[in-house]
Amino acid sequence: MSDASDPSRHQRLERQFIAHVERLLSDNRLRLGAAGGRKSAVTLIRDVRFGDRGVELKRLMSEMGKPDRQLESRMPVGATIDVGLSRKKWWVLKSPVGRFRAVCLSPSRALIAGQSAQPLAAAELGQALAATPPPLPGIPVTLAIMSTSGFTADARQAALKIKDRTVILVSPTETGGWTITAPPEAAEIAELFDPELDLEKRARIRSEIDADRVGLLSAGIATDKLAAKLQLSPQLVESELRSYAKENPGLTAKRLDGRLVLFREGSAPYSNGAASGGADMPFIDRLKTLFARKGEVAKKIAFLSERRAALSQQLERGYEDMGVMEGREAELRQQFKDAASDLPRRRITSQLVQLRKDVERRQQLLSVLNQQINVVSTHLHNLELQRQGQTAKLPDSEEMAADAAAAEEVLAELQAGSELAESVGLTAHGSMSDEEQALYEELLNESKAPAAPAATPTASAAQPPAQAAAPPQAVKPPPAPQRQRNEPEPG
Repeated sequence: MSDASDPSRHQRLERQFIAHVERLLSDNRLRLGAAGGRKSAVTLIRDVRFGDRGVELKRLMSEMGKPDRQLESRMPVGATIDVGLSRKKWWVLKSPVGRFRAVCLSPSRALIAGQSAQPLAAAELGQALAATPPPLPGIPVTLAIMSTSGFTADARQAALKIKDRTVILVSPTETGGWTITAPPEAAEIAELFDPELDLEKRARIRSEIDADRVGLLSAGIATDKLAAKLQLSPQLVESELRSYAKENPGLTAKRLDGRLVLFREGSAPYSNGAASGGADMPFIDRLKTLFARKGEVAKKIAFLSERRAALSQQLERGYEDMGVMEGREAELRQQFKDAASDLPRRRITSQLVQLRKDVERRQQLLSVLNQQINVVSTHLHNLELQRQGQTAKLPDSEEMAADAAAAEEVLAELQAGSELAESVGLTAHGSMSDEEQALYEELLNESKAPAAPAATPTASAAQPPAQAAAPPQAVKPPPAPQRQRNEPEPG
């Protein structure tokens, strides 16, 4: 797992499991072991006690020299739920009839050290079982152990061999789900301990479908492969594939060669596929329509899409068989090298010759399938181009010319309106009275005139007295012209 060393992930898984068990105690389907046979937990008196190993976690962090509070807040604490099951006796007393205990285990030492968490081994599982109280005589015990890092194969085998109590192992998977391991006597309640809700499982299926868009366009998505990849039940995956096909036009879920396959009927979806004779059209009618070249294009596309998906599924199975044959050939070659005498080598040689002939036949079959898929895909592509041309409904030349003329008229009206708006704006901007215009020019001249430089007193003081500027003298008026003697006096 990519985040196997992240303590927050282990803490989240622990909280998810404890919350699920707490809800499960109120589920009528949970029938736990009790005196006299399995009984529903809701019909019994339940004394629930919650606990954890937080003190032990602090001690371990101190021993390892990492007393980090921030790290401690992200660590799983080994939460537990202990439930005592009893029923009324003499209307007053309580008589114990069973016990249920849920335990969360995490690789605390590895998480504190920042190392990758390893699955829980059989020895560590034995230590966890030894730490739980032993069952009392006549009181069945059901023990659900969840490991945030998973279990090894030997640990699962060891849990199935325990006889004094019923042990159910719960562990997360790399795909986001959970794996449940339970003995045969607890098979009916094993799936109840899956913390992942049904809506979350369906969301994972849809997310995987969205991620595999290439598969939808070519071979399709098969139920068995998707269920094996996500580790979910084929029934749930099949139901979700059908729902996904109904909600997405252009997709169809159909059983091909014994398994349900989700594929696309062409690369472009259409809304009335069923009404126009899509996947619901009988096979004989589709075949006649296809080869007689009659009927709607959608019917031909639906038939060819289904045929391409079926051929692609056969091609994938052929490649899987080729892989098996290649592995068998490698085994025979190794056996030939390890053979000590000539007799087994002759036998292995004959087996290799026959195997190679089978491989050649398989290659010929794969070549034929590839050619068929190529032919079907080419025909399907041509039909999709034809349908796209029919559904586009492009305008003719007369309609385009009329629309162009109307557009020119609209542009002319917009141009006239724009010019009128600009003239009105200029008129409003220039309408000023004479007084306002004079004041505007005066203010404009003042803003443009350069400011007079201020006198610096320090510079004046630095000048010598001889060079000081002289005080300004009074300007004498010019002398009046003298009057001529022979001019008559004004009378």
